[in-house]
Order: sequence, then structure tokens, then C-alpha cells
Amino acid sequence: MPFADHRVTRPMLAVATIGTMCLGLAACGGSDSPTVAPPSVTSSSSTPASTPASSSSSSSSASSPSTSSSDAVKADFQAGQCYDDTVHWSLTPCNQSHELEITAVVKTSQHSDDIIKRGILRTWTCNNVVSGYLGSSSAAFSLVLGQPVPTAVDTNADTEIVCAAAVSKPDDSGYQEINYRLKNRIKETGYLPYRICTSDRPSQDDSPKIVPCSEAHKAETIGGFVIGKPDGKYPGGKAVDKAALQHCVPLAKKYLGATRGDVIAAANSTGQSGWQRGTTMTACFVEATKGTFRKPLKGMKNQPLSKFQ
Repeated sequence: MPFADHRVTRPMLAVATIGTMCLGLAACGGSDSPTVAPPSVTSSSSTPASTPASSSSSSSSASSPSTSSSDAVKADFQAGQCYDDTVHWSLTPCNQSHELEITAVVKTSQHSDDIIKRGILRTWTCNNVVSGYLGSSSAAFSLVLGQPVPTAVDTNADTEIVCAAAVSKPDDSGYQEINYRLKNRIKETGYLPYRICTSDRPSQDDSPKIVPCSEAHKAETIGGFVIGKPDGKYPGGKAVDKAALQHCVPLAKKYLGATRGDVIAAANSTGQSGWQRGTTMTACFVEATKGTFRKPLKGMKNQPLSKFQ
């Protein structure tokens, strides 16, 4: 769903995943990550209008605000700006409570006469922008969500794509209110605070439930990636699975620090319907084949899983 609905659909968590037969760390795969072509447009750079951020932790909002489209504030967006919420779109210093941060203003009029193609380009572009903005390729799939700003809020929507990011609550129930800047956030703090945990095994459940990582869970994300082009053409399950193998298996081995049989790599990729909307993403996981854990498995090497429960 777009920002106007206050939720971001995670299509890669709503389609069938690759089986463990192919994604076990000792199984098939390769070390080469797929190449992601950048958008064929130019991003504008500008001076952020908000004050430097503090590094204090975020606090969750009590509830998601209601949407307002006809009364939406028309803003002159610039990369680095922070906004209070998706209702008022009030420019807010990034070290004060806010939900949204502009990650890019991409100047392009491509497909401006075709609402469907334009929508695909907008979504795909903002999915690609978020990793670079947060300073880590792993940010492509994390609690930080990247999406285009609604056209109702942007008076220049025909000639630009404005991308924004928001931090999802750990249970995926809405956006967090934060008081820090997201620019280079994962590069500076690491991926762990923004990983996503599921109470189900992504390799066995088409739609694993997202839960706070403080709760017992069976899997956690270790990153993700965007592939393909913003053309809405789904390359087929085999091609998507192959890309997942090439990326997620070596990523999981590096994350764990060892090849194990009780903790394996898994992936969950966008299906055809997602590609047709411009979301061409794959989430990479490590999951326990038996039992649950609470502590992050990063660097566990050959330690018993019981130490992380």
C-alpha cells in the first residue's frame, strides 16, 4: 500500500519462498550477487532543511494516523527533509519526532502519460534508492521502508519522483516515530537493529508472520536486494530463485560465520503480481530448522543454537 494508507505491503513476505533443498548453506548456489542497474534518471541533490539528528532510540507511535488526500499539503520536497506524518506533511527537524524522511528527488518525466507504467517506475525507483541512502546494501530489506510520496502531495509529480523512507514497527503494525536522521543510518549503526524477525520459517510458509525480534522467532532477515527493470515483466520463478541463490546463500554464510545444518539460508521473493507493480525484491533470511531463538545469530559460527534462545 502507498504512504497514504500508512502501511507498506511486503509482497516478498506474501508469496512462496524457495525451498531449503536449494538454500541450505551446504547446497547449491554461488557467490556472485546479481547486478542491479540504477534508474535511468538523475537524482537531484540539495541541502537538507532539517537540523542534525540525535542518535537516541526511536519510540513507537500509538497508532497510525488517518489519511487525508484532498487536504494534503503541497510541499517543495528536497532530499534529507523530515516530515511529521502522512496526514499533515509538515516539515520537521529530523531530531524531533517524525515518521518520514525524503531520500531522493529524481527528476524524470518518463511515462508521465501512462499512469500504470509511471506507477511501476515510481515504486521501483524508490526501492532502489533506499539502500544507498541508508549506506548499506542490506537496507534493501529491513524495517526501513522506501516508497514514493503520493502524487496528491507533490505538485511536480509529472516531472519528478519523490522517494521517502519510514521505519516500520517491529511487528509491522505501522510506522515508528523517530527522532534521528536515516541518512547512512545502517552504515553507522549496523543492520541488526533494523532486521526483521518471523515466527514462521520463510522456507516453509508463504506468508511468515513478522514479530518483534525480542520475542522467540524462527528466522531473521540478513538483508535483501532489488533485481530486474521497472518494466513490469516478471522473469519467472526460476530466474528469481537463481538470483536468490546467488545472493542469499553466501550472504548467510558470511552472516553466520560458518556453514551449518541446523541454521540455514532461506529467501522470500516478490511474485508476478509484485513485479507488475514495480516491486522486484528478494529478502534473505537465516532460519533455524528446529526450535526458536531470541538473540541475533550474526557471527554465531559453531556455537550451539541454545546459546541464542
